[in-house]
Amino acid sequence: MILNLNIKFMEKYTNLEAEQIILGTIIMNNAYASSIADLLREEHFYFVQNKVVWRRLIEVAIGGVSNEVTLKQFFENNEIISESGGVLYLSTLISKATGVIDIRDYAYHMIELWQKRELHILLTNSLEALNDKEFDNIAANLENELAGLAIQEPKKKTQHIKELLDELETDLATGLSEKFTPTGFSKLDNILNGGIHNQQLVIIGARPSVGKTSVAQNIILNASKRGKKCLFISLEVDKRNVILKFLSNLSSVEAWKIGRNILRQDELQDVQRAKKELAAMQIFTNDSSYLRISQIARIIKNQIEKQPVDLVIVDYVQIIKGDDTKWKNEASIIKENTTMLKALAKQYDVGILALAQINRKAVEGSNQEPTINDFKSSGGIEEDADVAIILHRDRCEDKTESYFSESGKLIVAKNRHGRTGEVGIEFNGKHGRFTEIDGL
Repeated sequence: MILNLNIKFMEKYTNLEAEQIILGTIIMNNAYASSIADLLREEHFYFVQNKVVWRRLIEVAIGGVSNEVTLKQFFENNEIISESGGVLYLSTLISKATGVIDIRDYAYHMIELWQKRELHILLTNSLEALNDKEFDNIAANLENELAGLAIQEPKKKTQHIKELLDELETDLATGLSEKFTPTGFSKLDNILNGGIHNQQLVIIGARPSVGKTSVAQNIILNASKRGKKCLFISLEVDKRNVILKFLSNLSSVEAWKIGRNILRQDELQDVQRAKKELAAMQIFTNDSSYLRISQIARIIKNQIEKQPVDLVIVDYVQIIKGDDTKWKNEASIIKENTTMLKALAKQYDVGILALAQINRKAVEGSNQEPTINDFKSSGGIEEDADVAIILHRDRCEDKTESYFSESGKLIVAKNRHGRTGEVGIEFNGKHGRFTEIDGL
């Protein structure tokens, strides 16, 4: 009788639909896995078939692809899931998928239900121990177990403003508040409150050939000189050319001369010095092409586990492949990719700098400054980016459209946690070097 009452009570604090919504949403869009991976665990699910599915998704969805096609065989062959309908259960989960409500809300709801179930078990066990143990022992054990349950709930407590001020003072005194990577452009860093902050997604956009990759490489070198560790995921430029551009920047010797080994004695000495300087920097490079967003997630995960970095650079957003492109347009794929990049920045507590292309047609045939609305398929970029920066250089009137003026500007068009503004820059094309200039 007591057993039946316990089962009845436990089932009261479950929500099958909430569990199915979470699983179905991740299956339809794997980017959501990263957004709750820090929050939800297998034991938070009550229904055994959902525990099995969650375990499979968390193993594959972050750094792989888990969709209706890739999961079909798993649902067919798993004995536990087959009791719930096998492939038909996969269809059930997909039908529950949602993109309207944040699935973290469902995750918090599931954790609360799990806490109530665990509390019931804890109280029941404590009552059964009354005859065998002293009250103080039972109370101490109960207190410890309750504290353990509370720790599982990552919701932030409501705090008095004085507590927040005290925390701020502690952070400032210990240096914990300085979790950011300077870009090396002092005026830009001033606008960005120090640089690219951890857990931020920063987008730098430009028209083709204006120099967005060079700006990113300048930031990598500037940050590395300050002791920061950087991971450069270069989908467009191969690693040999990445290294040549780094060496050219550091040595002031043109990259093509370094690549062909056509160097004067003084240039050779400069390049050797640059090689030593570059070798001492904590820069990691991956030049894999045609990467899916889940593969980028795996690269970041593997790097963090091997050696943590402060900044991840991805070049560039629009050529990242979607995990499941069926019936999706380019804007939807880019939106999913930027959502995933933002989630990865939060999950691994790093800054992510992603490059993006400005829609060429938006400013074709003129020197009109691009705006944030001109990002190619810009919806996700506008929504997910904490900071959006536009690199602009005027087209020279007496040259072809692929040539741009040396002077230009970095336009901070969006800054979620600070101000916007412009920074004057000058480009040395021979050495791929951007420097700040006065005047803005």
